[in-house]
Amino acid sequence: MIDFLVASFFGWPAVVVTIILAMVGLVRNNHRFLIAAALLALPFSWFLSGFPVIRSPVFLLPLLLFGSAYFMYRGMEMWAWVMVVPYFMTIWLLLNAIAVQ
Repeated sequence: MIDFLVASFFGWPAVVVTIILAMVGLVRNNHRFLIAAALLALPFSWFLSGFPVIRSPVFLLPLLLFGSAYFMYRGMEMWAWVMVVPYFMTIWLLLNAIAVQ
């Protein structure tokens, strides 16, 4: 049971659900979905950064989603989309790095 929970919060299921929540939040102009995506992105981004010894700035990725939620809340949809693009590009880079191996 614990292996399932670890895999679902630190593995690819969490990444996929985060991307889906972020896209729904952006398309529907709803900041709540973006906040949920950012909260779900916290565990795997900290895991990717090498927590507890932080070796890379990957742990800051959820801040992009939080920033996007803030801009969506203020009604600046274009800036919300701009904030999410680096997050999506990082996930895309990670997916390509794993696919090449």
